[in-house]
Order: sequence, then structure tokens, then C-alpha cells
Amino acid sequence: MKKLSCFAIVGVFLLACACNTPDTVAKFCSSAVVTLKSGDALFDDISASCVREAQTREPFATFEVTDTTPPACDEIGKQASGLKAAGQLLAEYFKALNDLASFGTTTAGSNASSLAKTAAAQAKLSSNAQTAIGSIAGLLTQIATGGYQQKALATNIVKHKADVDAVLGGLGEAVGVVYLQMLKEEENKTITRYREYLLQHPDATLALDSRWQNDRTSFASKIKAAQAYQDALNTLIKGNDDLAAHANNLSAKNLPGLLSPYVSQLESMVPAIQKAFF
Repeated sequence: MKKLSCFAIVGVFLLACACNTPDTVAKFCSSAVVTLKSGDALFDDISASCVREAQTREPFATFEVTDTTPPACDEIGKQASGLKAAGQLLAEYFKALNDLASFGTTTAGSNASSLAKTAAAQAKLSSNAQTAIGSIAGLLTQIATGGYQQKALATNIVKHKADVDAVLGGLGEAVGVVYLQMLKEEENKTITRYREYLLQHPDATLALDSRWQNDRTSFASKIKAAQAYQDALNTLIKGNDDLAAHANNLSAKNLPGLLSPYVSQLESMVPAIQKAFF
């Protein structure tokens, strides 16, 4: 019975791809990859926000021509790069999952070791998430080096469910809590800078008001993007959990009903993330 339950997911995956039902697994995995990749722009802006916040402490019209990036922002930039690598590692996992379920082979994961090394050294995630990154990278490396058997897919989906959840949760907190706080601090200091300047230059009211309206729109869009990204990762966690939890009793015809709601939610959230940066 244990072997039968382990192979249940593989049967569901293959049936879903072979019959006339919507290719829900492919859509779910594809939506997961798109969602995770949309986070790259957010991670890039983490270090950028640090630099912008530092610039609010500089006088207007200083016209610096040298790099004024504070050392603290260098460290934050490294952490952001580590988080980005962790997100890319998960994207490789979902790509491999889709490829293996659909075709029995995949080229995903060849850079898993490099991504895991960067994430482990720089991301500053919890020890639980760091361990999970190593576990996922190990699986992807095993897949990439050949000899991986499709029949092991079901076992690994269940085995690595908690690992995937831990990394998704860590990324969601980094963006939805830490980055969000950075944006709000940057916004408040930008407001203060404009107000202080106006006290000395009241004739600049119209110009600064116009500039602030642009900044305000940008802040609102990025805050919404951060919240949407965290919500999307939480949705992805639920979808991943549901897929593993129903491995024993799910038929191919029920697969769309299980995963389609998650696909729809992810597809509705990604535009809000992308809108802030593209």
C-alpha cells in the first residue's frame, strides 16, 4: 500500500498530460515559475531602496559623480542577491517537476549547486530554510547528473514539500515584511526631505509637488507588489501542500478542480508584481 500511495502522484501527473483534461499540472508549475521569477525585480529593488533612502539624507543638487553607495547597502545588496538565488532555485525545482511529470526528463537544475551556494552564503534566511535549500539543490543536482528515475518523482514531491514551503515562506517574509518596511521608511524620509526643502524654498512648491506625486505613485505600486508577492507565495504553498496531501486519493479528472483555483490566483497576482517595475 505504501508503494502504491507513493506512485499515485506519478499516475495522476501522467494521466493529466495524456488525456483530454486541461494540462493543469503544467499550468500550476508554469505559474509557479512565473511567480518566482517576478520576484527578481523585487529583490533587485531591495538594495536599490537602501541606496535611495541614503540619498534622502543628501542635500538637493549635490550632483555627486562618484559612487556614494553606503557600506550597509553593499551588505543588503548581497543579501538580496542571496534571496534572488533562492527564488531561482525554487523556479528550477518547479520547472524540473513539470518536465519530469510531462516528459520523463529535464534539463533544469544544472546550476542548482551554484544557486544554493549563493543563497546559503548571502540570503540570511532561517536555519530551517537554509537546510531546505540544500535539500532541494541536492535533488536537482541528482536529476541534472542523470540516472534519475521518473518513478521516484512521487516520493520526492512528498519528501520535499516541507523544504519548498520553508523557502517560499522565507522569501515571502523577506519581501512582504523586511522590504515592505524599507519602502515605508524610504517613503517617510522622502516626504521629510521635500518638506524641509520647501521651508527654505517655498517657490519650489509646484515642482516638488509634481515630483512627489510621481514618487507617491511609485511607492504605492511597489508596496502593492511586495504584498502581492507574499500573497502569491502563500498561495503557492497551499497549492504545493494540496498536491502532496491528495496524492493517495486523487484521480486525473479531479486534478483540475484541485489545482486550477491556485493557478487562477497566481495569474491574477503576478501582474500587480510586474506593474511596479515594467
